[in-house]
Amino acid sequence: MKKSVIKIILSLTALIFAVSCGNDANQSTNPDTDYTTDSFYVSEDSYTLGNEHDIIEVDTDASYSQVKKQAKYKFSINPSDASCSVTIANITIKGTGTITDVNLSASDLSVPSYIKNGEEVSVSLTSSGINKFKSSPKTQKAVYTVTLEFKNGESTKNVDIDITVIPVKIITKAEIENMIQTLGTSGTVSLTDGIIPRAEFNFSTFSLTSSGSSFTATSEYTFNNTQFGASGIKYDLQSQIEKSSSFKTLAGLTLDYNSVTTSITGANKNLAITFKFGLKTGYALDSSSSFITTSGMKITLIIKNNTWK
Repeated sequence: MKKSVIKIILSLTALIFAVSCGNDANQSTNPDTDYTTDSFYVSEDSYTLGNEHDIIEVDTDASYSQVKKQAKYKFSINPSDASCSVTIANITIKGTGTITDVNLSASDLSVPSYIKNGEEVSVSLTSSGINKFKSSPKTQKAVYTVTLEFKNGESTKNVDIDITVIPVKIITKAEIENMIQTLGTSGTVSLTDGIIPRAEFNFSTFSLTSSGSSFTATSEYTFNNTQFGASGIKYDLQSQIEKSSSFKTLAGLTLDYNSVTTSITGANKNLAITFKFGLKTGYALDSSSSFITTSGMKITLIIKNNTWK
């Protein structure tokens, strides 16, 4: 009798252990739906792209409309190999900008259909979005929160990103040419290396080209055959450009002080000075003058009676 009871107890113990192990096995091979859903995660990760990564600059002039600068973003996606389709779920005006009457819809923004983990992607305006800013004031901001829906199979995650749209003011080639042509008195500029030596150049015929413009001195003065110092002349011409009223009128243009370079050629008679310019947010250059931010604007000063050093 006792043996029978012991056998029954052992059998029940084995059965309970088997059921318990079976449940554990099922849990390891068939995780529940909630766990799978929670493992899909998306967050914006754009901090490496700079402070102005979220700005779209758009040229809204009637003659030529286009996006001059697209916004850039990155996202962290878990799992990293997830295949995420992306759509715009919502767009709202934040009200922190100065343009608050331009309502955008999903069709006014261009976003990638698919985004991968860590991928740098662009967000821009479509033609309908550009048209909505046609009457907006130049250099003013419109700020939006855009909700993007990421979908991975049956799982979805919404992520909010901020976008700033700025209709830019275009700085033209003619305006830059006028800036140089009106330097000094009627285009005549006196340049000195300290106090002396001194040379005068007339820039009234200046033309902005990628190859540069050359000017021969209309007068030269030295003391005891002192040579003209390239660095002093470069500094003086740069200073006169920065202080000119026409340069100040072009409020969006900046002169990259540290990138101004010089080159002496032609038996030390020719001094080429190259100026690189930058642009403030909300301004852009027309296509014929955009090279001044990359290769730069070159002015060659030629002297006859003396030499450069």
